[in-house]
Amino acid sequence: MIEMLDQSTGKVLGVRVSGKLAHQDYERFVPLLGKLIEEHGSVRCLVEMTDLHGIELRALWDEIKFDVRHAGQIERCAVVGDRRWEAWMTKLSRPIFFRAEIRFFDLADTEKAWEWIKEGL
Repeated sequence: MIEMLDQSTGKVLGVRVSGKLAHQDYERFVPLLGKLIEEHGSVRCLVEMTDLHGIELRALWDEIKFDVRHAGQIERCAVVGDRRWEAWMTKLSRPIFFRAEIRFFDLADTEKAWEWIKEGL
């Protein structure tokens, strides 16, 4: 499931990702993010991973298509989680987002992640 966080404002979108990601999640999320990109030219994202159990194959394809199409329009991405593999995946995704700054924050440092993602706006 992907749900928008209340702290989202302007070109900053915060989402909580939990459970197993499905194609239907991307059908709702991608148009929202696309609209923000259209309005602002680029966006900053904070992704809070909570009890994430994986991603369906079709949803993974949705993710890849979005990343290829919009990678240049993501300025910064803060990934917040509490698992070692989430930090590893953050490092692995850096080559996809050529111009974006991507950082991993431990769940205990969520406020620092929000400060960093909004820095300079």
